[in-house]
Amino acid sequence: MSKETPAHHLPVAHPPKRLWQKISSIIAKGSFGLAAIGAVVTVIYGNDVEADIKAALGATTFFCVAVGVVCQAMGSTSIPNLKPTPKEFDDKK
Repeated sequence: MSKETPAHHLPVAHPPKRLWQKISSIIAKGSFGLAAIGAVVTVIYGNDVEADIKAALGATTFFCVAVGVVCQAMGSTSIPNLKPTPKEFDDKK
């Protein structure tokens, strides 16, 4: 049996986050914050407002949570650099 580490156990080098991934993470955190504020406002004023206003507050809170989940997923994904290096261009000649 080989003493080498199997390929699926080797550590993965993740590239640094790109600008739009960082921006997406910031938007996600802000969206989760807005969703928390929306939930608190809905709980505090839920009994004092009409049903359609309460529904709008709930929909806004749900939308902020959904945007936060999507932006967090985009910001935390490890995206490889797919640009070919100049050396690869030279090898094709």
